[in-house]
Amino acid sequence: MISSVKSNIFEVTGESVLMLYGSHLTGAPTSTLLVLSETPLGDAALEALEKSAASLEFGTAPLAQVVVETDEGKLGAEDVRTIVEGLDPVALVACDAFAAEALSAAYRTPVTLDADNRLLGRTAIIFQDFEGMMNTPADKQRAWALLKKLR
Repeated sequence: MISSVKSNIFEVTGESVLMLYGSHLTGAPTSTLLVLSETPLGDAALEALEKSAASLEFGTAPLAQVVVETDEGKLGAEDVRTIVEGLDPVALVACDAFAAEALSAAYRTPVTLDADNRLLGRTAIIFQDFEGMMNTPADKQRAWALLKKLR
């Protein structure tokens, strides 16, 4: 049972989701950008997303991260949807094809890789391999061009 005395019901719901899915989820209950990946992101990819979120003015605690598959198991479609709807971020970023498939299953709609998509009113930037795009300046520019569509 959560014994929070917070007056912001959205923050209470976000805290509940963070506690329930703690082995798969990091961030703040007020995170405005939700990033999903099959496995934990490397430092370069995470730093690029954090800098992008700051540049696009997503707020002081912008990023929440979902790792879809951990040692404790793989999140199902309902789990992914519960996390997204419980945190209620402004936008989503799927960093790999595995995370893209998880979002597609959660919202029962196809998504397009390496493109901006809409999922239940939210902008969702779906990458096939965001981390792989951190290897060359040209790919970094392609990734940034997609991330700018989060505005």
